[in-house]
Amino acid sequence: MSSSISSPRSNSQANPQPTTPTALGAGRSQGTTTEQSSDSRARRFEPDLIRVVALVLVVVIHASPWPRQSDGAASFYSLLALLARPSVPLLVILSGLLLAPGESRPPADASFWRRRLGRTLLPWLPWALVYFLVDVVFTNMAPGLGSSWGWWVGGAGHLYFLLLIPQLYLLLAIWPNSRRGQKWALLAAVLIQVGVQLVRVVATLPAPGNSLTLSFGYELAPFWVGYFAIGLWLGPRLGGLRTGWLTLPVCLIAVAASALLVLRDPLSQVATHWGPWVEGTGAFLRPSLLLLTLAAFVFLWRLAKWVALGFQAIQRAIGGLSRHALGIYIVHPVLLLGIGTALQGSPGPLSLEQPLPGSLLPFALLIGLAVLGAWVVTRALAAIPALAWTVGESVQPLRWR
Repeated sequence: MSSSISSPRSNSQANPQPTTPTALGAGRSQGTTTEQSSDSRARRFEPDLIRVVALVLVVVIHASPWPRQSDGAASFYSLLALLARPSVPLLVILSGLLLAPGESRPPADASFWRRRLGRTLLPWLPWALVYFLVDVVFTNMAPGLGSSWGWWVGGAGHLYFLLLIPQLYLLLAIWPNSRRGQKWALLAAVLIQVGVQLVRVVATLPAPGNSLTLSFGYELAPFWVGYFAIGLWLGPRLGGLRTGWLTLPVCLIAVAASALLVLRDPLSQVATHWGPWVEGTGAFLRPSLLLLTLAAFVFLWRLAKWVALGFQAIQRAIGGLSRHALGIYIVHPVLLLGIGTALQGSPGPLSLEQPLPGSLLPFALLIGLAVLGAWVVTRALAAIPALAWTVGESVQPLRWR
């Protein structure tokens, strides 16, 4: 597994965790292609809110090792990181939803692949080199291929997501047009995902089966295909998310119950491969995470309407972050390295070296500064014609008001 620069305490499983070019990328949140009504053509706030919350959860995961890991803090921040694991699955669902075919299937032609790969594989190349150099300098990773091959094969740290998403796009080529066919395709995709996730931790496979699934399963499409299919299935059925009984309290109860299931995962009692294999990036592949992700998705979708009606300033801020989410995801680990180091050495209440609950304030500050700083860097890169492509965006000149 690859090393991580997001924290000085990262273990070998704790790769920075990503997000999607469509769900994250270039941040443009079009209405879904599946709702052809007039209001669906306007910019929707629900995808923006889900995207930004998922992005913040990614930063929470990467920031969690920075506070002092003693006096019970290690367990607290480990549990916090585990509960933040719906972050990437939320982005995968959102990516499928935003690409869901409507009455006329969007052609997966050369222009489609050019746009999508321009927001995934193309940005991956320069940033993989950047993070390789940073890891060599700051984590003492040996630069030789014999020592770093696992880092490269593992997708270059948190950038693995940019290699995962194009694999999931292939599902569009075989996604059925009929509603009945979509129902069966959804069921098959979820069963495949849960099945391979179970096999990963329960079965003893012939070589190199366990090595492949345990060490690199997180960047292989079968382990995520159910989430993407859920998004494709939901696209034409978003009206169901406005069902009257799906009130915010009901959704919140579902989130709490499914979170408890993740924390007390019964699979741990029968799994052959547990411990480090379901931590770090491996935590994304826990079968129990599916229910928590679905509950969180519905809760956030319903919450978005309430936020949009009463908190216009928050809505504008979330929209601004959403537009540059891919760049924020790519850049934030470097900022965590700098800001985290500074806060560890800070005096008094801003020090990450305080025991709980004192470390909560600098921890929140670390997350906020990393997100804001990554937005500034992304916005600056998007304004430079020669560099905008590195964050998956077209050139967007800075406008001073």
